[in-house]
Amino acid sequence: MNRFQTWQLWRNMRPGWRLAGWGRGQIRRRWAIAALAGAGIAVIPALVAPPAVQAYTSRHTVFLVRAGGESFDTLVQRSEIVARAAIQRSFDADVLITDVVITVVGDNQGIAVPILMVPVSRNDWQANPDVRTWARYFEASRNLANE
Repeated sequence: MNRFQTWQLWRNMRPGWRLAGWGRGQIRRRWAIAALAGAGIAVIPALVAPPAVQAYTSRHTVFLVRAGGESFDTLVQRSEIVARAAIQRSFDADVLITDVVITVVGDNQGIAVPILMVPVSRNDWQANPDVRTWARYFEASRNLANE
């Protein structure tokens, strides 16, 4: 037996060094494949899962200037029209908005008072798009806004 044969015999006798029929390159490839498969399984749920939806409330304040000789009731009617348009615009602008709060403030010769506030959810607005149903009127502003 020559030195090469002795060395091969000694190498083959070491436990765990070599699996039957597998060279060193095959073992490395199988470990690499196993590692990639494990990493792929961990990454796939992050790629497949939809992103979390973050709904939010849109808040706007609208200022109306009272025209000369305009009654308070007319100012309230104008406020309702403007609030309705602002609510609809807010819901149309962003599908993630679940609630809208519109506050209409009337300005009478430099005195600004809140006229009405409309907090409404998208579902409620779709069921009944009437501002008067959802509006909260500030009756005290009638006294402040009158001349």
